[in-house]
Amino acid sequence: MTAAIARVSALINPAARHGLGVRAAATALAALRDRGVEVTELVGRDPDEARELARAATTSDIDALVVVGGDGSVRLALEAIGDTGVPLGLIPAGTGNDHARALGIPTDDPAAAAAIIAAGRRRPFDIAVITPADGPSAVFGTVAATGLDALVTERANNMSWPKGQLRYPLAAVAELARMKPFHYRITVDDNTFERDLILAAVGNTPSYGGGMKITPSAVIDDGLLDLTLISHGPRLKMFGLFPTMYSGKHIEHKEVEQFRGSRIVLDCVPTAPIYADGDRIGRLPATIEVRPGAVTFLA
Repeated sequence: MTAAIARVSALINPAARHGLGVRAAATALAALRDRGVEVTELVGRDPDEARELARAATTSDIDALVVVGGDGSVRLALEAIGDTGVPLGLIPAGTGNDHARALGIPTDDPAAAAAIIAAGRRRPFDIAVITPADGPSAVFGTVAATGLDALVTERANNMSWPKGQLRYPLAAVAELARMKPFHYRITVDDNTFERDLILAAVGNTPSYGGGMKITPSAVIDDGLLDLTLISHGPRLKMFGLFPTMYSGKHIEHKEVEQFRGSRIVLDCVPTAPIYADGDRIGRLPATIEVRPGAVTFLA
């Protein structure tokens, strides 16, 4: 469905991509205004304030909430939108930008992303909800990562150098060098089984971490979640498997299994953190469920 976009609120993350998001915002918002769109800028001092600003905006007379930032900012906006039905526009300005990849939005051209918003094409997409053992439920749009995945994300988020996507492979090398398997108990819909794994990832979209296709067959609007499991193996073999995640060819290795379902429960020993859209959500065990068509993107 297509409808005119006349008025938007733009949630801007000034820290996105270590400050480069401000430049992307200036370019994109100028392009929107040039197309006659009225833009109100929202900048929170911290994630909590940004979430509240976005929530308040969804109750006002706007045609869309626009996010200028990365995947973490999009997740924050998804929480703010809730069940309001307000469409979400995206100006990619983060490190990973995997929501944008899944939606076909240019990751390096803010003006082109703004043109997509102004065009007003509305498309329903799935989101997922995580309920961890140690905290409240949280929504996400791309991939939930546990085991090695989560440890890599945690290390990458804490790295001050290098900037950008290069942090992820360097963090992965560091974690692979000291990896130990986790014993998982997994339920996919009505099927329960156990595995010794180095990671388990649940994808609503194919990629995370800036294009790593960990769940390469995931589709953002099919009403299902994809699960990728990687069994423990010789360290050298794991080092060789990791680069193939960028192309999705890791699924050709015998250590990799894939499943698909609408409800996935993960638990492991020792317990491990779970991340989604680059943010730490809590610790396992956790239940992850899909919400088909729950959000409308301008894409």
